[in-house]
Amino acid sequence: MSAHHVSSRLFGAGILAGFALDIASNFWLQSTIRTGSGVLGLIEGAAAQPEKIAAIVGMGLASSMIALLMAAWLCGMTVARPIFWLALAFLGTKVATLGMGGLELASFQMMRSVGEAVAQAPGGAVVQAAEPLQLMVRALRNGIHFPHMFVGGVSALLLYVILAAAGFIPRLFGAIGVLACCSQMIGVFTGILGAEVNMAFLLPLFVVHLSLAVWLIVRGFPEGDAGGAAREMASNP
Repeated sequence: MSAHHVSSRLFGAGILAGFALDIASNFWLQSTIRTGSGVLGLIEGAAAQPEKIAAIVGMGLASSMIALLMAAWLCGMTVARPIFWLALAFLGTKVATLGMGGLELASFQMMRSVGEAVAQAPGGAVVQAAEPLQLMVRALRNGIHFPHMFVGGVSALLLYVILAAAGFIPRLFGAIGVLACCSQMIGVFTGILGAEVNMAFLLPLFVVHLSLAVWLIVRGFPEGDAGGAAREMASNP
């Protein structure tokens, strides 16, 4: 197996790894932080389970680092092609999501800090202010979470356009991916507006992105594209 096929399969594995980390954090770990009902259930749960907060932060950082490496690799693969500017835009969205994700992860650290303050002084002023503090932390988390997801949808859309335009995946696959990204962004935008997010809008991208990862792991990029950039550079001195 050539180095080109190995690297393209690693690209697919990177998509799958980031996908698994994000799903595990958002739909498993984060949903188990709460240990009780009422206002204090969430912040006390965060303080009582520092290992879960650490895992959420670690998984978020790992996912972001994988995404940045993949975006940089894609820039290198398209450096002499007309779509290079799209690859740079893709890299830019990954840098943006890294910063937005950092703020979101900070909100979990805030939950733990407030919970620890409550535990140290059960009858103190922090307990009296528990409700507004929790509302503030949740507002911070939700206020950055939905824009973060929206920019993630834009990033995924750029990825499908780049892969299809470069001939790395079939154009039909790329078109389906673009439609799935549009569906995801519509669904997430309702959250930005303060309404409930309809998960049905997010499901298509879940299925298509998982399919993309499996496709790349099994098939890799076409061998002919390994020297495509070099040939284009030579033909356009």
